[in-house]
Amino acid sequence: MDERLITVTGYGTIHVVPDITRIELSLVSLHDTYDAAYAQAKADVDRLQNIMKAVELSTDIPKTMNLDIEKKTRSEYDKNDHYKGKIFLGFELNHKIKIDLGMDTVLLNNVIKLIGKKIKQAEIKIGYTVKNPRASQLILLERAVKDAMDKATIMAQACGCALGPVKKINSSFSELHELREVHVRDIHDADEAMSCSPTSLDITPDDLTLSDDVEVVWYLADAPSHD
Repeated sequence: MDERLITVTGYGTIHVVPDITRIELSLVSLHDTYDAAYAQAKADVDRLQNIMKAVELSTDIPKTMNLDIEKKTRSEYDKNDHYKGKIFLGFELNHKIKIDLGMDTVLLNNVIKLIGKKIKQAEIKIGYTVKNPRASQLILLERAVKDAMDKATIMAQACGCALGPVKKINSSFSELHELREVHVRDIHDADEAMSCSPTSLDITPDDLTLSDDVEVVWYLADAPSHD
């Protein structure tokens, strides 16, 4: 006899109030040699550590997200548009760093101003995230499973059956989804960074939203007798 099964997809959504201000720095520069590009990356990290000391924070707070050094060239053509070869332009350093702070606009302003003063090439993005996303992610998973169970119970009852044991759960939560940060502000150059004030950076971010689904398969059982 074929198995009697019911498959239902449950959905969960959660809104989380941010508790972390995230500064993301994009540091791009061109150098004659690979070693010079790498030395620039190290110098930028040293400057950031000095900035952390200046605002009395740990020097471990700045974290490298990506460091890439790429040889850059451009194609050269003669006056008849015939290809002649490649011209070496230099080694491009692309260094991305994040700095996570609390929800403190005065501290944020002080750090942004110092970055504008000490690291002139920095492009700055300001966003918000949460320090510990796992608790929220587990609540989301619970909500998605409960949603599936509520719907499956109603469907089974409408068919004159009852839910039996769970056969399997198909979930994208095998690796819990990351709460994405809310990006709210771009600071494009050093002059803009140094002109910031606590008032101009006093931003109330929107809640972070995380949603996903889970598929649950149940065995169907006979409905209980009311005799």
